[in-house]
Amino acid sequence: MLLLRDLPKYETLLEYASRYPEINPGAVEAYLHMLRLSSDIINEVERFFASYGCSQGRFTILALLNRDPNTPLNPADLARRSGVTRATITGLLQGLEHDGLIERESSDDDKRMFFVMLTKKGRKYVDEVLPELFRRIKELMSGLAESERKQFLTLLDKVGTRIPVLAMPTRPTAKSYSRARARL
Repeated sequence: MLLLRDLPKYETLLEYASRYPEINPGAVEAYLHMLRLSSDIINEVERFFASYGCSQGRFTILALLNRDPNTPLNPADLARRSGVTRATITGLLQGLEHDGLIERESSDDDKRMFFVMLTKKGRKYVDEVLPELFRRIKELMSGLAESERKQFLTLLDKVGTRIPVLAMPTRPTAKSYSRARARL
C-alpha cells in the first residue's frame, strides 16, 4: 500500500527526468495518482467493514460464498478465488466459523476434505452489509457518466495487462554489470 500522502508535483518529476533518463514524467504521475487512489479506497473500505465488525478479507470469503449460497466451496477454491494463501484462508475460515457465519461440511468422498457454506446468520449478515456497500460504491462512482465509467474500465484493463512488467528482473546497467563481475 502506498503510504506517500504528499505526491511529487509534475515539475519535480520533470527534474527527475534530467537525472533518470528513462523516466516518463506523465506515466509516473498517473501511476502515483492511481496508487494513491487505490490506497485511499482500500483504507476506506477497511473502515467500512470495521464498522460492521468485519475485515475486507473476511467479507471477501462471505461474498464468494454468497454468489451461490446453496453451493458449498472447498478452502482451496476460496483461497484461489480470493487471492490469499491456504494458511490465510484457514485463519479466515476459523474466525468466520467461530462467529457462526459459515459452517463446514465433510465431503462424502473423502473425510479429510470439507466444504464451506454460509449459515443463515451468515446470509443475513451479508444481506445487511452488501446493500450499504453497493450504495456507497454508487455514490463514489456517481461523478462519472456511464460512458466515462465504460472508458475508465477500458483504461484500467489496458493498464492491468501491463502489471507483469513491474515484477520483471531489472536490466543490468554497465556499472552494475562491472560491480557484479568484480565480485566474481
